[in-house]
Amino acid sequence: MERADAHLHLFADGYPGRYGRSPSGGLEISVYQDIRREHGISRALVVGYEGEPRFAGNNHYLASLAAVHDWLAPVAYLHPGGPKPGDESGGRRGQAGDTAPGHWLAAGFVGFAAYLGDRDSADWFADWLTRHTATVNRAHCLLSVNAVPAAVARLGPALAAVGDCTVLFSHLGLPGRQPTPPAPATAATILAPLGELARLPHVGVKVSGLYAVSDPPYDHPHAAARPFVEQLIEWYGPQRLYWGSDFPPCLDHVSFAQTLDPVGLAGLSVGEHADVAGRNLLRALGDNG
Repeated sequence: MERADAHLHLFADGYPGRYGRSPSGGLEISVYQDIRREHGISRALVVGYEGEPRFAGNNHYLASLAAVHDWLAPVAYLHPGGPKPGDESGGRRGQAGDTAPGHWLAAGFVGFAAYLGDRDSADWFADWLTRHTATVNRAHCLLSVNAVPAAVARLGPALAAVGDCTVLFSHLGLPGRQPTPPAPATAATILAPLGELARLPHVGVKVSGLYAVSDPPYDHPHAAARPFVEQLIEWYGPQRLYWGSDFPPCLDHVSFAQTLDPVGLAGLSVGEHADVAGRNLLRALGDNG
């Protein structure tokens, strides 16, 4: 089965991980090349991240990789509030907190990554989308969004306006760690803001980062994530769910192979499994999937 990975990271100096070095055990781009050959991963959405000083310059690094690896589809990290002082990579600065998207689109990025941990960052992202609706729609951008439910609740009107884009919420919508599997009604309540967005056909969810729902995170197969996955299938259907490995952070807790078969998908048909495993992402990227 052909796969396409909807969520991974690559860092020039490696993700530090829980032990202070990349859990991949080597240069991440080289390790992932071996992984994708072993598991038949034809395309990969690489999510930029510069949310901590030690990851500064990740967008530039991903641009350099995309120039030589045609299987790699990067989305550029958006700094909430605009580019950092002295960072010329964001293009022009307009109003306070405004970052024009044209620079990164011209550099080969397929879209943008937003990390929204609270209502303020969600409001900034909604405002950014509103300012640049025409540009991102024209480019058919892919928008990767890590957002807690309280932030998701602030995004509806802005996301409704970007119907020519594909919007993917990462890690099951970040429901938080669960020591035991919640009741279905509880899972639905936690993810209710994400459920509201299911009416938008261009919005989907990544079945990724299941270890972040599990307490402890190494408790594979992450039974606590099952009610959330099943609820997302009900709301979004298998045509709007996207498998993602979350390489290399996942390796702090599980093996790469353990990310390939997420809990909660057993009831899908062979074709639906193939959609989640890669065909949905290939279609979103305009590939023949």
